[in-house]
Amino acid sequence: MVNDLAENGAKEKRPHGYQRGSKLLLGTILLGLLANECFVDQAFGISVPLFVLAFYGVFFWNLGSTACVQKNFAGGLMIPILLLTLTYVLFSNEVFQVLNVLAISTLIVMQTTLSAKRARADWYAPSFVIDVLIGFIYRPFAFLAVPFKIAAEQIGRRTAGGKNKTLTNVFIGIVLTFPLVVIILMLLSSADERFNYYLGAFPHWLAGFNLDTLMPRLIFISAVALFSFSYIWSLMMKPKQPARYTDSTEQTTFAGCMDATVVTTILSIINVIYVFFTLIQFSYLFGSFSLGLPQQFTYAEYARRGFFELVLVTLINFTLLLVLLHLTKQSSGRVNRAIQILESLLVCCTMVMLVSAFIRMYLYEQMYGFTYLRVLTHAFMILLFVLFLVTLFRIWKKGIKLFKYYLLAGITAFVVINYANIDVLIARWNIDRYNQTGKIDVAYLATLSHDATPYLVQLLKTKDDSVRKVAENQLFGQKQMLNKPQAWQSFNLSNLRAKQLLNQEHLQRNQLDPSLSHEIYDD
Repeated sequence: MVNDLAENGAKEKRPHGYQRGSKLLLGTILLGLLANECFVDQAFGISVPLFVLAFYGVFFWNLGSTACVQKNFAGGLMIPILLLTLTYVLFSNEVFQVLNVLAISTLIVMQTTLSAKRARADWYAPSFVIDVLIGFIYRPFAFLAVPFKIAAEQIGRRTAGGKNKTLTNVFIGIVLTFPLVVIILMLLSSADERFNYYLGAFPHWLAGFNLDTLMPRLIFISAVALFSFSYIWSLMMKPKQPARYTDSTEQTTFAGCMDATVVTTILSIINVIYVFFTLIQFSYLFGSFSLGLPQQFTYAEYARRGFFELVLVTLINFTLLLVLLHLTKQSSGRVNRAIQILESLLVCCTMVMLVSAFIRMYLYEQMYGFTYLRVLTHAFMILLFVLFLVTLFRIWKKGIKLFKYYLLAGITAFVVINYANIDVLIARWNIDRYNQTGKIDVAYLATLSHDATPYLVQLLKTKDDSVRKVAENQLFGQKQMLNKPQAWQSFNLSNLRAKQLLNQEHLQRNQLDPSLSHEIYDD
C-alpha cells in the first residue's frame, strides 16, 4: 500500500502535478512562517487555534472540491478539533495543554484522511488505526523531495529558451548567494573591527541578526513547511485502486474459534466468584457498613487497599468480554441465550465493582483530599462504566460495531474532561473540605493552573494565620509571573482573569488599610 502511494506520486503528470505543487508549496511556506511567529519562544495560547485554522485553510485551498466534509464523521470531527484548540485560549491547565497536542494531531490526521477519501477502512473499524499510523509515520516524510523538484522544474521552465536567459541566471545566482553573503559578512564584521568600520552602517543592520537564533528558526520554518507539504501532497495523490482493509472485526481467522461450551464454563465459574464478591460489596459499601470493617482497617485504609485491585479486575473483565464476544462460536439458540445471560451477568457484576471502586476512592479523598490523579481516576471509571453499558447493548444486539461507539465515547469523554476544568473542581472541593475539617494543602492548590486562582484568593480571608500566609506567598509568586509582559501569541483568558483578580485584590487590601500592606503580598 505504501509503495502504491509512492508510485502514484511518481506517475502524476508533471505539468499538472507541479502546477498544483507550486500552489501547495507557497501555502506551506506561509504556514511555516506562521508557525515560527506563533510557537518559537512563545507559550501556547491563541496561537494554537490560529495555526490549526491556517493549516485547514492550506488543506482545503489545495484539495478544493475533492475534500469531502459533509454531515458525516469527517465533518463531525471538526467540532472536537475546534473545541480542543480553544482550550488553549480558555484554560491554563498545563497537563491538558500537553495531552491536547497529541489529541488534536490525532484528530486532524483522522479528519483529513477521511475528508480526502484516503482511508482504506471505515472509521469505526479497528483497522482504521493503520490509516492513522500512516498519517503519522509515512505521509509527513514520503514526499519531502517533491518541493525541491518543483522548485527546480519552475526555474528550468522560466530560464529555458528566453531572451532574458542571462539576466535571469544572474538573478538566480544573486538570490542563491544572498544568504551565504549575509552569513559571511556577519562573521567577518565580528572578527575584524577595521572591516566592521569600513562597512559603515551595514554592520549595524547585520547586528540585528543573531546567527544562533536565526538558524534554528530557519530550520523550524523549513521543517514545518516540508512536513506539511509532504502530508497534504500525499492526500492529494489519487490512489490507483480503492483497495481496502478488512473492516469487520468478525471476519478474521480467529473469529468463532471458541466452543460455546468452553465459553459457558468460563463464564459460569467467573460469575460465581463475582456474584459472591458483589454481595460483599453491597454489605460493606452500599449497606452503610452494617457488617463492620475488619478491625485493623479504617474506612480510608480499606478504601485505598482495595481500589487498585478492583480497577485491575475491571480491566481484566473488559478484555475478557471483548475476547469472548469476538471468538465465541455460534451454537444453538438456547446455548447462545445462556451465554448472553452469563455475559450480561459478568457486565453487571463488573459495573458494581466500578461503583465500589468509585466509592472507595471518594472515601479516601474525604480523608486525604482531592488531587489531580484522583479526580482523573474518577473520570476514567465513569468512562469505563459507559463502555460497559455499550458492551451490554452489544451482547444482545449483534450488529453493533463496538469500536465505533468506543471511539465516539472516548473522543466525547476527552473533550468533556477538558471543559470540566478539573483544577477548579479540585480547588473548590478541597476548600469545601477545609471548611468542614480544617485540613488543606495550600501548597498543592498553588500547583494547579490559574483557573484555580479565584478559589485560592478565598483563603486570604481565613482566620487561620498559617493557611493565610502560605496562600499569600503562593499568590504573590503567581502575581509576579502574571504581571510579566507576554506576547500576543500567548494570550489566554484564564491567565488574564487571574491577573486582574490578583491586582484587584492587592488594590483592595491596600485601600482597606495601607499600613497593613503585607510585605509578602506586596510588590
